[in-house]
Amino acid sequence: MTLPKFLALAIGSFAIAGTALAAAPKMKEGLWEITVKMNMPGMPAGAPPQVMQRCFTQKDFENPDKMAPGNDSKSSRCETSDYKLQGNTATWKMACQGENAMTGAGSMTFSGASYTGTNKMAMRHGDQTMNMTMNYAGRHLGPCKK
Repeated sequence: MTLPKFLALAIGSFAIAGTALAAAPKMKEGLWEITVKMNMPGMPAGAPPQVMQRCFTQKDFENPDKMAPGNDSKSSRCETSDYKLQGNTATWKMACQGENAMTGAGSMTFSGASYTGTNKMAMRHGDQTMNMTMNYAGRHLGPCKK
């Protein structure tokens, strides 16, 4: 698997984090910048962080499918379990089926204008297990541009 394809798969797994947001504390509406950084043992110098901007309403924060960049819930092959929200921190487990099946766990800590989180995943590729950690951060930038 080439690195760009693998990175796309890993970034797509960020959708799992989005699934956990259904019971998230109240967050600021508007334009958000989301940074996702993947770390994988053996990967030379790591991949550069992926940075994207999205506009969110409060209703979006209540809809996990809207929160996850690149998530298409109709084609998702991943499910979450053991979701818990304690204070301003959410935790969950995940499992993705099919080619390059993955398992993992994540957490996200919210404060009205920002959040940080981590997703640790293990993916089978051939006869090897590839472990990766996704660190992500979101910050409110201001009103959405029209």
